[in-house]
Amino acid sequence: MVGFGDIEAFFALKERYEKWRKPEPVVTNTAQRFIRLFEGHGVARAQIPRFFGHNLTIHQVEDEAELLKALDEEILEAAAALFGVRVEWLEGCDEDIYDINLFNKAPKAFGDWLDELKIANNFDTDGWLVITQRETYDYDGLIIIREQLGMLRDKPIYRYHFCDLWMFNYWKCRADLAACVAQSLKRGVFISGREISEKRFAKLSTLQFFPNSEKEHTSVSGKRFAAEDLTINPEFFVRGLLDGQLGIDCAINRWLEYHEQDLMDSGFGDHWQVFNDFVHLNSNA
Repeated sequence: MVGFGDIEAFFALKERYEKWRKPEPVVTNTAQRFIRLFEGHGVARAQIPRFFGHNLTIHQVEDEAELLKALDEEILEAAAALFGVRVEWLEGCDEDIYDINLFNKAPKAFGDWLDELKIANNFDTDGWLVITQRETYDYDGLIIIREQLGMLRDKPIYRYHFCDLWMFNYWKCRADLAACVAQSLKRGVFISGREISEKRFAKLSTLQFFPNSEKEHTSVSGKRFAAEDLTINPEFFVRGLLDGQLGIDCAINRWLEYHEQDLMDSGFGDHWQVFNDFVHLNSNA
């Protein structure tokens, strides 16, 4: 016979299990988010005064209570601007760390944006095309641009920009991504291809973690591929596309359209003929 105590114990166990399955979010204050911002970008707590300035002292950054006293609107806005994050996140009123730059169906705007970025930055700029290679219409692609801010000792410190979420295996997105990669390479911004796990991609795509951070467990590492092949190699460009031959034909035609708009020049020569021949050969097969 099951007694009241057994029932009570069952529900207590059930409650603990549900909390384990769905742990309550860790509540952080502004000082903790401020420290996380720097540590997530490779700046140790004691290095913040030297790297950031703003009259902060080692005593203040090492003592959470003292740091809370020192943080004001000016410091928060300066830190957010330095790393390209949302001040609303630092202030604790939003969970999203980053805004996302939207360039889907607008690769020319991506090139114009890169021009502005390079004018404002005297250091190197590069980035990644991150994919998961899932056969799905879900988002599985992301461009992350990495902008060097300076050096801390012999280590570069970066600011990151999230440039849209893409359905890599959808033909429209594939062509737009190729044009964005071409726009980057033409401007000397090297885009490296990385195929990462679905779990890590899902984490990055939330916009709630700093990319390529040991502290955040978000290193952009995995199988490498040449993102520039999207701009010069039609076989690679159509690999894995959904919608069969229709998707292939539409993707190639969109590539050719972007070429006519001078958006496919990645600095590796003119490949219009090889893409044009590819679509005709496949259509007649």
